Amino acid sequence: MPERMNHTDRLQAILEGHRPDRPPVSMWRHFYSEETEPVRFAEAMIGWQRRFDWDFLKINPKASYHYEPWGVGMTFSPDGSIKPKRTEFPITRPEDWLRIQQLPVTHPEFDAQLRAISLIRKALPKPFRVVMTVFNPISIAGDMVESEKTLLDHLHREPETVESALAAIQRTFIDLVTEFRNAGADGIFFATTQWASADTLTIPELKRFALPYDKPLWDAAGPDAFNILHICGSNNYLREYRDFRPAIVNWDTSDPTNPTLADGYAAMVMPVMGGLGHETDMVKDTAAILADKVRRLIDSHNRLPLAVGAGCAVPVTVPDLNYRAVREAVGR
Repeated sequence: MPERMNHTDRLQAILEGHRPDRPPVSMWRHFYSEETEPVRFAEAMIGWQRRFDWDFLKINPKASYHYEPWGVGMTFSPDGSIKPKRTEFPITRPEDWLRIQQLPVTHPEFDAQLRAISLIRKALPKPFRVVMTVFNPISIAGDMVESEKTLLDHLHREPETVESALAAIQRTFIDLVTEFRNAGADGIFFATTQWASADTLTIPELKRFALPYDKPLWDAAGPDAFNILHICGSNNYLREYRDFRPAIVNWDTSDPTNPTLADGYAAMVMPVMGGLGHETDMVKDTAAILADKVRRLIDSHNRLPLAVGAGCAVPVTVPDLNYRAVREAVGR
């Protein structure tokens, strides 16, 4: 058994194909009441890290920072258990996509995220790794319309018009990712939401409307970035992202339509993260059952470069007791 490692050494071990003293572990959730104000949000993230001592911190901002700047209206509740809702949509007709233009990184919504990253970085200095959440362009476009069906209809009817918006979103976030790095993020947590799934796109559609816009944005973090790839949803297109070469790849392995951890590793040949269902295990199990599942997960995957985690953001209603059970079962 290797000697006790710190967070950085532990992650570096799995990146280099070595066995760490224990698997790295991290989890993430929203803080709905705090995430609309950068100082309060930074404090929530810092507190989250100090409470559980994760091996890296995934900054989990309000999802709407990605699309509010283009005119999506939101309703936020002071109740921390209620998810914000989209209430106004800038896109209803295909021609509306032509109004989506590149935005400056100085936009107030982007500036708030940069301020939060800077505060988090100051409190959690390097070499501890911090990653910033970034959605891929088609995911951002998908939140500018009221339903997935609207975007799909527009893609089928006027693909070039939608592509002009995807390019503007991409250019905006290429610049923003550079600023995220400058503010102190070690890389990005790149999430495809529901748009890397056979449930929404065909392979040819993925290759036209997602991957070409994703890769330059991914690369904007730089060759030394600690980038995590998160492929969301059911029937996911994990293998189609193998060329991205992330530091770690994460997906919902509790979904029977998705690859197992072992199959995902065989396809990607890079460190894998997951093993716990964010809406099943974390929500429904007692702390004792969770701890047992984590120990069995580690034992049954001891030949893989594994990081323990959930398949996506854990619901805000899950008690700290459950996170504590996972953290203690992994080991100190």
